[in-house]
Parts: sequence; structure tokens; C-alpha cells
Amino acid sequence: MASPPFVDGKVREGIIYRLKKAPESPVKYPYLIVSDNLDAPAADVLMISDICNIYRAKEKLKKKVKKGTGLEVAVAPARKMDAAGVGRWFEGIRELYLFCQSSRCQFILSSGAASMHEMVSGPCLDAVLKNCDIDPQRHWHEMNSWLEAKLSRRVSV
Repeated sequence: MASPPFVDGKVREGIIYRLKKAPESPVKYPYLIVSDNLDAPAADVLMISDICNIYRAKEKLKKKVKKGTGLEVAVAPARKMDAAGVGRWFEGIRELYLFCQSSRCQFILSSGAASMHEMVSGPCLDAVLKNCDIDPQRHWHEMNSWLEAKLSRRVSV
């Protein structure tokens, strides 16, 4: 059996592991395949790293993305932007959300935290969603349903 992608090798209850590729054998932990390569065919989640240039990414996504794929944007890069950059970032989020709705993909907003000091609280994520005219309750409900559906298809032992 493959060992979990965690430093101490222990599976943590309530943790969904983000992997770059699928495990070669069945595992006992929930995981999603995540990629920042928009051409990745087997990814559950595609990271949209340059949300400010969403129009360029959208053209590629229209041709390549499969229904049900998660499209993730992180808050972390916005922390280092100037006011104009933050405005473009919010506009990119709106555009990506609308694209997700029309292409039956799942919009994912994450903190993008690399450490616990970079984590973003739920109310802050809700504020970002509201600022983009996205209903937080509806978003989190859709997100939960998508996540449960994705994880229910995984092979476990």
C-alpha cells in the first residue's frame, strides 16, 4: 500500500490530501489530484495561478477542461498586489465563476496558504465571495456536494 503524502506517514482524519498524481495502489485516505498545468487530463483540480489574465486561460480551458473539474484560485497572490492588481484579481474571480457555471465546473476559492500564518478565515473567504457577487452559502453547499461526489468515486481499501 502507498504511504500517505504526509511527513510523519500518518493518515489524519478529516484531511483531504492534494496529490500531483494518483497513487499506484489503493489507499486508505481521501485525495484529489491537483495540477497547475491547464493541459493535465487526469486532474480533479486545476490551479489558476494567473487569475488577472483569466481571459487567456479561459480560451485554453474552453477546449480542454472536462465537466466536473475544479478550478481553483488562491487568495495568497492578492496579498502582494497593488490596488489595480487587486481590482483585476476580483474581476478575474467573477469571470472564472461565470465560466465555471456555464461549463459545469466547480469554482474553488482557497487561501493558497503555504503555512498556518497565511491561512484565511471562513468569514474572510465569504467576504471575497460576496464582493464578487457570489452567494457564500450557495457556493459552500455546491463545493461540499462536488467534493463528496469526487471522493465517493475513489478506490479505498
